[in-house]
Amino acid sequence: MQTCSSKILTKNIYFIFRMRFRITICIHRKIIFLSMVLLIFIFNYSKNILCDKNRNIYNSTCKTSIDSYKKCYKHVIELVPNENVANGIETYFFLKNQLKTIDKTLNISLYWNQDDRLKPFTNLISSKNQCQILYVGANQAGTDGIEFIKQYQYCHVWFLEPVLQFYDKLIHSDKILRELNTGKHHIYHIGLSNKNHLIDVTLKDIQESEAVTLVGKQDNQQYIDNQQKYKLILRDIAEILFEFNILSKIDNITFNGELNLLHLNCEGCEYDVIERLINTNLTKYIRIIQFGSHRPSTIRSSINQRYCCLQQLLSITHQLQFGIPWAWERWLRYDLINKND
Repeated sequence: MQTCSSKILTKNIYFIFRMRFRITICIHRKIIFLSMVLLIFIFNYSKNILCDKNRNIYNSTCKTSIDSYKKCYKHVIELVPNENVANGIETYFFLKNQLKTIDKTLNISLYWNQDDRLKPFTNLISSKNQCQILYVGANQAGTDGIEFIKQYQYCHVWFLEPVLQFYDKLIHSDKILRELNTGKHHIYHIGLSNKNHLIDVTLKDIQESEAVTLVGKQDNQQYIDNQQKYKLILRDIAEILFEFNILSKIDNITFNGELNLLHLNCEGCEYDVIERLINTNLTKYIRIIQFGSHRPSTIRSSINQRYCCLQQLLSITHQLQFGIPWAWERWLRYDLINKND
C-alpha cells in the first residue's frame, strides 16, 4: 500500500513538474515573441524619425546662432568689397583696380581658385570601376567634362546645358561629338533646380555674358514681356538621378547606386540643387560634390545666409577638401576619407 502511494505521489509530482515546465516554456515563448515585436516596432519607428529628420534637414537644422555659422557669415561679407561683384574673380579685379594707385600686389588665391577644380579627386571611383559624373552648366565648350573624360576612363559624363545658344555650340563641337559617338557619354538640353519648371530668358541676357544666371528669372516675368525671349527647361535634381538610372529605388526610403561626382558651374543654381538634395536626404548617395558658388543679383539679399547654411548642412555628410567662398569648393563623403585611392 505504501509502495502504491509512493508511486501515485511520484506520478503527481512528475505531472505537476511537466505542467509547470510547459507553462514556463509557453510564457518564455510569449515573452520572446512580444520582445521581438517591440524591437521591430522601435527599429521602424526610429528609422522613420531619422528619415523624416534628414528629409527636412535644411529647414530644421541650419542654426544661425552657433559660432561656426557666425564665423562663416563674417568671412563671406569680408570677402566682398563691393555689393555688385558676383564671384571671386570679379572681387580680385575690383581690388586690383583700387590698388593701382598705391603700388601693392594682390594675392589672387585669396579670392579665386579655378584651377583647383581639376585637381585629382580622392576616391572618385569605387572598386567596381563604375563611375557617373553629372556636369551641370557645360556652357559652350564643355571644358571640364572633356577634362574628366581624359583623366578618368571609367567615368560616364552627363553634359547638361539649358541655354539653347550654348547647347548648339556644344553639339557642334568636334571634341564633344567625338566623345558622344563612343556611346559612353551623354548630353542634354536642360538645367537643374529644386523642381521642374520653365523659365524665360531674353536674347539680351544671353548676349551680355558668357554665362547666364537663371536663378530668380521666373520672378521677373513682367520685365521681359516685350522682349525676344527663350524658354529654358529646368529639371528637379531629385528626379534626374533616378531618370538617368544613377540611383534606383529599393523601397520608399532606401535607394541603390551612387553618383560619383556632382560638378556644378551653373551661375547660382548650386543653392537650389544642393538644398534639394539635402531636403530629400540624397547627399549621402553622392561621393563628391564640387561647385562654384556665385552671388546672383536676384538672390543677393539672402545669399550670405544661404551659403553659410549650405556649409553647415553639407558638413553633416561630407567633409570640405578645399574651398573659397564665391569661388570653387570640393566636398568628400565622410566614409571615403580614410579609404585608400
